Amino acid sequence: MSKAHKEFEAAFDRYLDAVGPADAMTTATAIFVGLVVSYADSKGADTSLPITINGGDQRDITIHPPKQTTKGGSAND
Repeated sequence: MSKAHKEFEAAFDRYLDAVGPADAMTTATAIFVGLVVSYADSKGADTSLPITINGGDQRDITIHPPKQTTKGGSAND
């Protein structure tokens, strides 16, 4: 394990302690999705479509495209 990896883990542990599991999970998910979308885009994938990661014997992960917002509102309206 690299020094950077150990430092990242230690920093994330401090973040988890500071904000709690729900906020830490939101942050980790945003980072993960951003990395996957960026990677898919760099490989020429159409990121306006769902991105599915085949989990093999484990669960698959599907990242859906951003929700469309309504005029003057959010996607949840």
